[in-house]
Amino acid sequence: MYTYKTVPAPKILGVKNEKDTDSAIRGFSGIINAESAEGWEFYSMETITTQVPQGCLSMSAPKTTTYNMLVFRKENR
Repeated sequence: MYTYKTVPAPKILGVKNEKDTDSAIRGFSGIINAESAEGWEFYSMETITTQVPQGCLSMSAPKTTTYNMLVFRKENR
């Protein structure tokens, strides 16, 4: 059996040019390595979407936001 932990991942990887793409993506390895040092194993990257009603009368469309999260797991001993 495992215990699972989620960590927010960057929503948008901002880059100045194509060359910066690699370094932006490598930022994920920093998060994964930090959690790994604490004994957590990277398991997956998932997306979750939330909807919040807009306005006090909720007549406008709800605001939808998408989040990325990194999922880690640790075996229970």
